[in-house]
Amino acid sequence: MKGKLIAVQEGLHEATETLRQKGYRITMIDEANEPIDVIVYSNRNVNYLAHNTTGKIHIPSYNKFVKMINIEEVGINNLISTIEEIR
Repeated sequence: MKGKLIAVQEGLHEATETLRQKGYRITMIDEANEPIDVIVYSNRNVNYLAHNTTGKIHIPSYNKFVKMINIEEVGINNLISTIEEIR
């Protein structure tokens, strides 16, 4: 479903651009002001320099149970179909 709000880890530029081109709304987890539908992350992201040095992040209660997609597991070519399969 287009219009889903997707939180993308900083530095995942290709994923962000792919999602924007398909009409998804993009945010970062600590900047979302409404419920996030999916979080896209990578544990191999070398383009990301953490701005959160405390290791803590405030997540509102409406975002505590969000589907997460590891981009390494699904691949950039399957990202859209994986998101569209999530209800």
